[in-house]
Amino acid sequence: MTKLSLGNVTPVTGLIPAAGRASRLPGLTCSKDLLPVPETGSDASCAAIENSVKFLRECGIEHQNVVIAPGTKDIPGLLGDGSRLGAKVFYTTIVDSRSVPDSLSAGLEGNSRSNVVLVFPDIMFEPRAAIAQSIAGFGSTECDVLLSLIPSSRGEKVDMVTVDDDGMVQGIAPKPGAGISGWTWVAAAWSPEFSAYLRQFVDKNADSAARLQGREPYVGDVINAAIDDGLLVRAERFKQGGMIDIGTPDDYASVWHQSGQALPPAVAALLRSF
Repeated sequence: MTKLSLGNVTPVTGLIPAAGRASRLPGLTCSKDLLPVPETGSDASCAAIENSVKFLRECGIEHQNVVIAPGTKDIPGLLGDGSRLGAKVFYTTIVDSRSVPDSLSAGLEGNSRSNVVLVFPDIMFEPRAAIAQSIAGFGSTECDVLLSLIPSSRGEKVDMVTVDDDGMVQGIAPKPGAGISGWTWVAAAWSPEFSAYLRQFVDKNADSAARLQGREPYVGDVINAAIDDGLLVRAERFKQGGMIDIGTPDDYASVWHQSGQALPPAVAALLRSF
């Protein structure tokens, strides 16, 4: 178990998985991570993945790794080296990623000494500033993983996290079903020990029980296994929080409707094309 730190003693890497196929957005001609989303605190918009880079910068993280699929040119074309956004962005390419844990494992290769902060470019969440502050200040928290939780009633789409009164995570139910409410996680920070555990999990579970049950392994499966093996997983709960996964047309439209911003003509045309 490592005392996590976002200070200068232990290096920190931001990890952004962007190797998905956007199968829920038929006809999309660019990476879904380039979809324009409302920019927090302004009337402007930015690409979803820019939103993630900016969030990691709010956490104090400059060094960021974006995991992409072979042939993906539009994401590096937009972000470049990250200097425009005050970051240092580099890229890992994974061939035929079978799951998010696969993509994360690829992004962690050669990174055995850094703490890691994970954020998904297709998940918009609030309270953004409070979550960034929590992640940036968890240096006094002794655990292997720290999850940022917000309430959700969409158990058919998100993981549901069981946490005790002391903030210790007891387990995660990946997408347990419609009508199930509780806490879900939107960002995570973890130690080098958990990075090593995740990579070992992926190596040992290429044909895991989750896959045999008709679904791909989720990050929640890795966290559950880590808890069973004695790693400590804590959570901080944000009662007024909310999240939207922009991976479907309806939810992507909801991001704009809930922002209060006028729907840009380019976004309106994009939504009509789905």
